[in-house]
Amino acid sequence: MDANPLSSPGPDRIVVAGDWDGNTGRACLVIWYAGTRNIPLVLQLGDFGFWTPGEETESYLDAVEASCAEHGVQVICLDGNHEFFPALYALPVSPETGMRPLRPHVHHLPRGLRWRWHGKTWMALGGAHSVDRLQRSEGRSWWKDEHLTQADVERAITPGPVDVIVSHDAPDGVLVPGLRPDQFPASELATAEWHRRQVGTVVYATTPQLLLHGHYHVRYTGRCGTTTVLGLADDSAMLADNIVVLNLVGDLQPTK
Repeated sequence: MDANPLSSPGPDRIVVAGDWDGNTGRACLVIWYAGTRNIPLVLQLGDFGFWTPGEETESYLDAVEASCAEHGVQVICLDGNHEFFPALYALPVSPETGMRPLRPHVHHLPRGLRWRWHGKTWMALGGAHSVDRLQRSEGRSWWKDEHLTQADVERAITPGPVDVIVSHDAPDGVLVPGLRPDQFPASELATAEWHRRQVGTVVYATTPQLLLHGHYHVRYTGRCGTTTVLGLADDSAMLADNIVVLNLVGDLQPTK
């Protein structure tokens, strides 16, 4: 596989993973899983674990990098709603790849970034709303940058249709199982629904065949118009619910 994981034609198979939340054990397990099956790439769907700078965050990133190097795997990740955005956005975007390098084998996919794998156009779309925002402190554990902006949306839709979207949040119009209207304040649920409409605007404008997302900590399959939506569970779930193997040659069918 080329040093740039987004280069065409791309890998034949990839592992897609839901939230890791800085969980070193789960991250390294997924990388090991990919490496032992000769799958060269893990695409992680946000809430990766790029937390507030400190020893814990650096140890996590170093462990992910070491596991990648050991198993011959690269990790590319979205931003979720809990990344430390000031430090993330301060990192330069590589003009060669369009990604932000976090470590030699670990890269961040900016919002709206497109690439081609096996004749299909993919797009990254990070971000979501933290429904527990009122329990967090702005600038320390919550940042406005978690939300897709109107500029993000316009940048995502302007080039036209795509085949696959990898996002952190789900679009409106798809039923995510297990959501409870009494679990969080009504104001936060309303903002979360607004953010889902932002994602939906992109989906309805770009008409992807497939959208994969994390954020809701549950694995399910749904539909949003003509788009198949696959949500993946987080690091607290069984490995089989946190990941899916996609065959990129052909019809993007999940495999085991």
